[in-house]
Amino acid sequence: MTDDTSFRVGIALEGVGRHPASWSQSSVTDPAELFTGDHWVGRAREAASGGVGFLTIEDGPTLRTDRFGTADDDTGHRVRGRLDPVVVATLLLATSDIPEVVVTRNVTHSNPFHVAAQLASPAAVGPGRVVWRPQVSADARDAAVVGGVPTPALRPEDVYVPTRIARRLRDLFKDAEDHVGTVRGLWATFPAEALGGGGDAFWQPGRIRPVTPQGGPGHAAAGPLTVPVADPPPVAVLAHHALEPYRLAAAVADRVFVTPTDEHPLPELLETLHRVEALTPDAGPTRAYADLAIVLGDTDRHAQDRLTLLNETAGGPWASDTGVFVGTADRLAHELARWRDGTGLFGVRLRPAVHSEDAGRVIHDLLPLLRT
Repeated sequence: MTDDTSFRVGIALEGVGRHPASWSQSSVTDPAELFTGDHWVGRAREAASGGVGFLTIEDGPTLRTDRFGTADDDTGHRVRGRLDPVVVATLLLATSDIPEVVVTRNVTHSNPFHVAAQLASPAAVGPGRVVWRPQVSADARDAAVVGGVPTPALRPEDVYVPTRIARRLRDLFKDAEDHVGTVRGLWATFPAEALGGGGDAFWQPGRIRPVTPQGGPGHAAAGPLTVPVADPPPVAVLAHHALEPYRLAAAVADRVFVTPTDEHPLPELLETLHRVEALTPDAGPTRAYADLAIVLGDTDRHAQDRLTLLNETAGGPWASDTGVFVGTADRLAHELARWRDGTGLFGVRLRPAVHSEDAGRVIHDLLPLLRT
């Protein structure tokens, strides 16, 4: 179980790093390595040994791209594919001591019954160590891959304009809210104590309940669930860009990741979150985390030189939906301590530009500084 009183630092796992040119500076040289269990287990064990509080794993029906909603036509070295996040999470929970894994699962193009059953597996392997992040998809390519209903035409230039996102994606986020409600309702139908409940009975059918209707008609589910749920995972929502993600977070989330930037600093975002929560019926308490992309170095100049080289290799500046910290681990530690002490932030999720370099500095340099 995780410690609910400490400031928690998590690392986002994604390919060899978040920067589009991360491959050029990565210690991984064989692409096939990224699709082996040993690679991911090694990352999790290193993180756990260094005191990382949680890892996050991304989802996506289509290949990664450098620009939202646009297929890449370059032939450069980019990490495009992903393993299934539920499979990876189950492996990491079974083979490492990482305290928690946040599993992203797309809800726009998935069935709530399938999601509820899939997440029951890692929840059984690591009770109390799994968090579910429902992901809304506004990429038309995703719908084309899975044969789903086409989503609103959100163009790359729209993703940083809050009014456009709200207008185009309101129905998608409402659908996601219904989806989460249905999954939670299904988890309640087959509690773990229905199996091996004592005495001579292998199972106790009287403990299995029908589905309690939740959400909208688009997510009606016949139940009960076909697998037991040892410990229903809490829900985390990534809230960025627009009001709709904040509404979703207020309505369903136990945790929320906000994305501070120079234009929208952390106190402003937390104030927005609290206002939306106050206006949302039945909103529960939410623990706030900050998302931050990082490029670390021995000195500030070294970190900046690393970013410059990455950008030159990628052919343009790194575009991120959250702030990018460029500097030393010592300076980052002071910034995170300021956030922690000044805002009541519960933790941060760090997105390494290059995992082997930046996550390593988080584990070996940053975390010891935060502990002292």
